[in-house]
Amino acid sequence: MTELQREYTAFINNMDVRLGAFVLADLPESVEQEDGTQAPFRKDLSPESLPLIEHFVLSRFATPDEVVSPDNHRFVEGLIRYLGETYLRAVGGAWDHDETTGNGMPFIRPDNAQGQLEGEPIPLVAVVLTAVDQRTGGIFTAVLDRAQQELGDAKRRTSTGLSIGMLTRQNSTEEEVEFLSRFIGTIEPGIAAWTKEQADPESWALDRDSLVRLGKQLAVRYDTRDEMMADDEVAFVAGAMRFIGETIRRIGLGQWRYGADLEADDPRSKQPYIRFVIGDQNLDLVPWKLAQAALEDSEAIAKGLDTVIEMREEEAAGASSSSDGTDAPADKDARAGKDAASER
Repeated sequence: MTELQREYTAFINNMDVRLGAFVLADLPESVEQEDGTQAPFRKDLSPESLPLIEHFVLSRFATPDEVVSPDNHRFVEGLIRYLGETYLRAVGGAWDHDETTGNGMPFIRPDNAQGQLEGEPIPLVAVVLTAVDQRTGGIFTAVLDRAQQELGDAKRRTSTGLSIGMLTRQNSTEEEVEFLSRFIGTIEPGIAAWTKEQADPESWALDRDSLVRLGKQLAVRYDTRDEMMADDEVAFVAGAMRFIGETIRRIGLGQWRYGADLEADDPRSKQPYIRFVIGDQNLDLVPWKLAQAALEDSEAIAKGLDTVIEMREEEAAGASSSSDGTDAPADKDARAGKDAASER
């Protein structure tokens, strides 16, 4: 795998966390109207949000040189994630990358009337540079309009944007949004710092084998929960829990949440956790609880991931059976409720 391919893989794998952090932390919650009143700032990956996003970008950047400044790389990367996912939801297509298109950054290959991925590539960095250079406030929308014209009356695929459940102050609590806006940006740096302190940093990957290995490490390192909570263990445990949560989230396609406004005896209370929406069920796994469970069963963390994978497979099998006209397998409500309760 080349360096460009590694960077692209990381870009896609990190989409949920990075795009969520951009929406929560980098975009405003409200915008001032002409009459001086405040209105909600729309940031829901819809075509209607593009003018607001573009005007905000113009208020932040005066020249194209500022866009490509290393100081603004994180914001611009979040912005192209937002634009790309918005375009995918509107016209279909897929993320792609190569050495030349899009300044070496990921870009969009939209669908068009000739077929899937046949549209003119949309180099997102170039779109941002053009918007800041021309300063008309209509570039982001014009790019989408052109892609929609190329699509014509052709039936596009159902939204090919990633399934990302955006948290806002409208669909969550203010405490949860504020916590996640701070916490999400610490996940990747926290994991990187944690793995760097391991005996063989390069051997750690966000996969099941590493979860098994971590469970064994925790079982050897600690005898009790109190030992895990000692002041000199804070950094290690914080990194380990980020590693657990992010590994399970990526493999199981979940979402970081935070247990605000929950009863004190709820294990999710005041804890970051991963929510998996599987059919009509929610399964919540709390990294802190999985880490504690590893003291009794070193494979408890990996078993948590196995539960998610099994439920995903049964969901897919049920959908396949339904489409074939056969009966779906018995639902897992009872088992899922039991598993979820053990983590809640």
